[in-house]
Amino acid sequence: MEEYVVIGKVLDTFGLEGELKVRPYAPPEVFENLEKVYLKRKGGDWVPFEVEWVDFIDDKVIIKFKGYDSIDEVEQFKGAKLFLPKEELPELGEEEYYAYELVGMEVETDKGKKLGKVERVQDMGPYDALVLDKENLLVPFVSDIVLKVDKENKKIIVKEELLPV
Repeated sequence: MEEYVVIGKVLDTFGLEGELKVRPYAPPEVFENLEKVYLKRKGGDWVPFEVEWVDFIDDKVIIKFKGYDSIDEVEQFKGAKLFLPKEELPELGEEEYYAYELVGMEVETDKGKKLGKVERVQDMGPYDALVLDKENLLVPFVSDIVLKVDKENKKIIVKEELLPV
């Protein structure tokens, strides 16, 4: 069975010819050569959409589906999440991570204090934050705070004195 990963969320329509404004949850290289994305119907199947073109404006992605040529045809997609099969995601560099890879990792400080597990990764605008399962603690996912991400041992080490607690 294929495993799907969310790569973005449709924020709104863009223009009058069926374009969509998307908040990306994946690095730009995921979108650069995108040919197809999937949306999931509630309680239903994965529905593929062929991508006509992709563009980037500021920190957003503009995407156009083939066969959807008016604002009225794409209104239905507002709020939808875009998915790709996990095996279609491009390989990332050593210090890059997909949000799904961080979910479930244990987070502890450089002094050994266990903070909890990553419940989800939240977009905070200029940076992402790790939302932990204990006391809804938010840990900014920035290099000044996150010292190490150990994918193999599913652990994230953070600098204790820089935490917002």
